[in-house]
Amino acid sequence: MTRHEYALLDVFTDRKFGGNQLAVFHDGWGITDAQMQAIAKELNLPETVFIAKAEGGGDHRLRIFTPMRELPFAGHPTVGAAFFLSEGRDADLRLEEKVGTLTVTVRGGFTEMEQPLPKFRGGPVRGVVAPQIALELSDIEPSPPIEIGSSGNEFTFVPVRNLDAARRAAPRGLADAVFLFTRETVTPDATVHGRMFSGWQGVAEDPATGSAVGPLGAYLVRHGLADGKRIVVEQGYEMGRPSLLQVRVGGTRDKITSVHVGGHAVITGGGWIDLE
Repeated sequence: MTRHEYALLDVFTDRKFGGNQLAVFHDGWGITDAQMQAIAKELNLPETVFIAKAEGGGDHRLRIFTPMRELPFAGHPTVGAAFFLSEGRDADLRLEEKVGTLTVTVRGGFTEMEQPLPKFRGGPVRGVVAPQIALELSDIEPSPPIEIGSSGNEFTFVPVRNLDAARRAAPRGLADAVFLFTRETVTPDATVHGRMFSGWQGVAEDPATGSAVGPLGAYLVRHGLADGKRIVVEQGYEMGRPSLLQVRVGGTRDKITSVHVGGHAVITGGGWIDLE
């Protein structure tokens, strides 16, 4: 019998019981792939991350699991794991994930990660998307267009008219991940208000989706809706877990050259799992 300890964190918030929940196992090298998936299903958090020994020249390797499957990359596990590893100090880390080795910095408790440059392609028409998120066709903006973007995980970005539409939305048999957003916001500092529904994650809605807001920031810059210097995405408000995610996008609307996503995190507790 071996005991494996984990920390519980709330990520993309500066206070407990907001943001996105995360379990961080600091000794992931002693756990098999099947056990990692079983643990993630047992804890039933949006994601569970296992810190393992580096294999490609980084400082650590991250294995990230939803209750349903392993992910090649995710935002709040990367930010949360880096914050945990920094032990309250400023730090520069290189974290290996399946999409490559990512640079993450921790400064004054604020953690920021670089993300792979996103790729975009055309998305479904409004008439197809609207019923999938329990909205009317008139609730979805005709412009900018619905697009699918990915920095490792694919999301369908859907602009909706206002907060009322965002609040009324609900998943209806979604197989893919949909990130809807409106430029009407709850907090005055935010650029957009967002919600993310996903069929593959194992949870119906995610309160803070770091792997989505990087491509979303690039989408906003590409369509002339933000300059990229500082984009603030508010998310999780409908779930009672308010989250603020900050995005920086380098380059121009014609050529995106860099994407960074950051936020705060807090440690809320911890526990252990005993394995045979």
